[in-house]
Amino acid sequence: MQAGKSMAIDELKDKFAELSLTLQGIKSVILLCHDNPDPDALASMLALRYLLSRHFHIRSTLTYGGEIGRAENKAMARVLAIPVHSLESLRLHKRANFALVDTQPAARNHSLPEGAKVLLVFDHHPPKKPLRGVFNHICPELGATSTLMFEYLREAKLEIDWHMATALAYALISETQDLGREARREDIQAYQKLIPKARLRILSSIKYPILEHDYFQTLSRALNQTYYYKNIVVTRLGRVNSTDMIHQMADLFLRFERRSWSLCIGWNSDFILLSMRSANTRARCGRMIQKLVKGKGSAGGHDMVAGGKVNCQGLAEKEKVRIEELLITRFLSALGHERNLQLLVPIIDQKPPYGSPS
Repeated sequence: MQAGKSMAIDELKDKFAELSLTLQGIKSVILLCHDNPDPDALASMLALRYLLSRHFHIRSTLTYGGEIGRAENKAMARVLAIPVHSLESLRLHKRANFALVDTQPAARNHSLPEGAKVLLVFDHHPPKKPLRGVFNHICPELGATSTLMFEYLREAKLEIDWHMATALAYALISETQDLGREARREDIQAYQKLIPKARLRILSSIKYPILEHDYFQTLSRALNQTYYYKNIVVTRLGRVNSTDMIHQMADLFLRFERRSWSLCIGWNSDFILLSMRSANTRARCGRMIQKLVKGKGSAGGHDMVAGGKVNCQGLAEKEKVRIEELLITRFLSALGHERNLQLLVPIIDQKPPYGSPS
């Protein structure tokens, strides 16, 4: 946690006035988050929808690209009845106004149609130029976009009911791992104000959902394809049905004792996807992962969390494996180790199952 005061929150009155001017004459807005939305994206869009409707009397539609894959995220959307739609399912007007939430036009992790007008941008990731939004409020000093949207609701003097409080509270603990990862003072204060209004049983049902069979199959594969060397742990998932599993495994294996860096790699038909985590509050994962994909793909993130992707459309599996191995050797090198895959040791001994003949 950082004790410094957030300039983003200090300047909120001026930004709110700027937002009001930007929205003059606007009838409707399409809210779009990053692909494969997480709780912070879902809650932030829900809060912005509420703000636009109740304060500015503007219609909005919540949309996303990719999939809602993680069990907790599915539970959040279902239990809280968040009216979110796949962008592909909508018929879009060519002059539609878009608001990007928890992402930015230049981030390359969203499904914004080419040439679309970006009216608003709300995000907590480091700025990526060109910003393009008519109105931009980007706050990398905050741990979650939900904190920013919570402050906008307060500035508008809108009542926050149990439904909104539960969504925002879960988003905050999910994005910051129970306020332990990159949570700033403003994030903690927002959570303290939200949690008395939230419904704890619903919060628990979202945090601990029923897990599908595919989760355990992927977990089994991850355990058998995870390796370590000194301070790092690397997981090679291969093809995945849900890209969210890549992020989940990166989080999980960072908890492996004596490791301060976790990298998980998997792929689908279009991309080789990377998820990086560090236990070091000053690790600069965003910069690190950009080194890994340099000349191959795109990436970004914060000090302790980052993600990236490399286009692999049309590549044979052997070619994907070669790219994956290049990324891992770059990871080793970036942390001062020899670029040698043979250094990596399996986290689980490859022994016969119990009761099997040796």
